[in-house]
Amino acid sequence: MALAHINLSVVQYFNFMCRTDFERRIFHDTYKEFQKRSKIYSLDRHLHTFSQMQQANSKANALHQKLQYAVMNNITALEGKMPVLSDLEERPVLFDWAELHIYDSDLLNKGAHVVSITYTSPKLILHEIIGDLMILSYSGKEEETLVIKITENLTVNYEQRETLVYS
Repeated sequence: MALAHINLSVVQYFNFMCRTDFERRIFHDTYKEFQKRSKIYSLDRHLHTFSQMQQANSKANALHQKLQYAVMNNITALEGKMPVLSDLEERPVLFDWAELHIYDSDLLNKGAHVVSITYTSPKLILHEIIGDLMILSYSGKEEETLVIKITENLTVNYEQRETLVYS
């Protein structure tokens, strides 16, 4: 019996300390796009950081989405597999939603560019929690279980608790 229906979310950060090709592509592509798209918010180059642009014009928040469009092909190439979350058998957990967020960026300093992608799984069935392990399955595939270790960078989005109905 299921304890609850949940989604899992995990955040992957990208900065100048990239280690994989995927991380490097996200970092460089989003910075290049930030340089192009932020010009209308930089007030003739008087503002050079993302936070300054946000303070001067709330419409600068649209840059989150504009930068995400620049890396959609990279995210699609993941084929719905989270690069930062696997079960105990090293099978990547699937995601059906990925959202890019700009933490900060600077037109004058590429090293200050920091973005993240939050991956969110499809609906999962939580079967049991044993210590720091969750036993889960994808909705509709209850016979195939995943065992996920609970870590500090993992967010459990509670959807629905199952209850017994007595007659």
